[in-house]
Amino acid sequence: MTGIAASATPLVRMADIRKRFGENHVLRGVSFDVRAGEVHALLGENGAGKSTLMKVLMGVHEADSGRIELDGQDIAGRSVRELLAQGIAMIFQELSLLPNLTVGQNLLLGREPRLAGWRIDARALRRDAQALIDRHGFDLRADAPVRELGFAQRQMVEVLKAVSRGARVLIMDEPTSSLSLREETQLFAIIEGLQARGMGLVYISHRMAEVFRVADRISIVKDGLLIGPLDSASTTPRELAQLMSKSTAGELAGKRAPAADARQRAEPVLRVRGLRTARKLAGLDFEVGPGEVVGVAGLVGAGRSTLAKALFGLLPDAAGAVEVDGRPVRAGDVPAAIAAGIGFVPEDRRHEGLMPGLSLADNLALPGYASRHGAGIASRGRADALFARYRDMLHIACRRGAQPASELSGGNQQKVVFGKWLATAPRLLILDEPTNGVDVNAKAEMRAAIRAVAAQGVGVLLISSELDELTAAADRVLLMVDGRISRSLTEVGAESELRALLQADMAARQGGIEQTSASAPRLEAA
Repeated sequence: MTGIAASATPLVRMADIRKRFGENHVLRGVSFDVRAGEVHALLGENGAGKSTLMKVLMGVHEADSGRIELDGQDIAGRSVRELLAQGIAMIFQELSLLPNLTVGQNLLLGREPRLAGWRIDARALRRDAQALIDRHGFDLRADAPVRELGFAQRQMVEVLKAVSRGARVLIMDEPTSSLSLREETQLFAIIEGLQARGMGLVYISHRMAEVFRVADRISIVKDGLLIGPLDSASTTPRELAQLMSKSTAGELAGKRAPAADARQRAEPVLRVRGLRTARKLAGLDFEVGPGEVVGVAGLVGAGRSTLAKALFGLLPDAAGAVEVDGRPVRAGDVPAAIAAGIGFVPEDRRHEGLMPGLSLADNLALPGYASRHGAGIASRGRADALFARYRDMLHIACRRGAQPASELSGGNQQKVVFGKWLATAPRLLILDEPTNGVDVNAKAEMRAAIRAVAAQGVGVLLISSELDELTAAADRVLLMVDGRISRSLTEVGAESELRALLQADMAARQGGIEQTSASAPRLEAA
């Protein structure tokens, strides 16, 4: 990162690390180091071994062989607790917060202020936790239950928890996967501050733009080996994509849906009138045509995920009229939504999208049991055949369909969630951050799959925090502000245009100014 001077002496050094699970050789002699005051980005395709390498460093997995040093001292074989005490912390891609506790209780877990008799001082805990939150400028309440937080807010709690423990080496696994622009800016400011204090950071991400924004050096894990480190200042995103995969992501881009005038003549796949919920949505009206990809942009907390859940029947307080192919869909009824042909890829795959203990084939076949096309799918042979089809289509890296979903990398788990709803032959596919946590080539494959689904006449509602994803895949973009659709972008322009619009909305919310159409070219009132 510009302006930060990193030490030439490694803070942490991993030498010739080897690790296998059964017959699967995940790491084949990887050497990797992190210097004090630097951000070392770690890239690679899903399942390449990035997270495994970092879990070896954290003590979650024990290496089969190799050496790990912190300040020149051998730390191989030490427990997670011992390594945390020595200053090595990791923010996992799948968050590890306790949902039944408050934000403050999670932040200070194991370090709670005590009264006489070792009772927890609840008032001091709230005060100290809120001071920590305020010091870093996050919009969180120390007394808020974690179960009521959105994914982005929970991710911020993870960041604060690691920082507050005085970590010297911080591993970040997809830390911006669901953050708003403001929260990303705050996170990057925190990273700069940590670098200035001499902390070494490992940054795992599939977002090229942010890798080049924060990283001093870049390494790639491929086929269990390490490529690099490379100097970020003399490397390009195209070179990294080519090093990570034999295929070129740019060749996998999909085509646009049919022309807008043809879609307008067709009956909408989805028609929404007056959709509202008690605490978030305030009467939404919009349509999605056959073969149309409609993007939804907005700040975290604007109501995008609430919209998706309301359409899928997950919110019992949802009211209003929802029609699929002209037929009404009963609110608050998931089986009715599935029967109507609605598929839903949720934002949080771990808690809402997968059953980790089930096999991959069973996970992929599960929604089909309740779908219009589910008759007979329960047979073992049909489920295996269905999985084989979507494994090949989405390039899911796995050993076999009987493998538990919990054993896959995060990106490959996301492909399974994506594939299981494609397998229902939906009329409307709702995608909430569908490429969250997948690598650059897998993103291109999944975006191409979205376009292919749309080309078959399926309507797609695409919710994404990655603005380049909306500009690349969407035919039209709706902007959500405080539970309302404020604008409809009928001609999708450059990423910079969407970014400027979101920044203008941020300024309007903070300063109380009113947006005008002049601030956003080609925008029309919804």
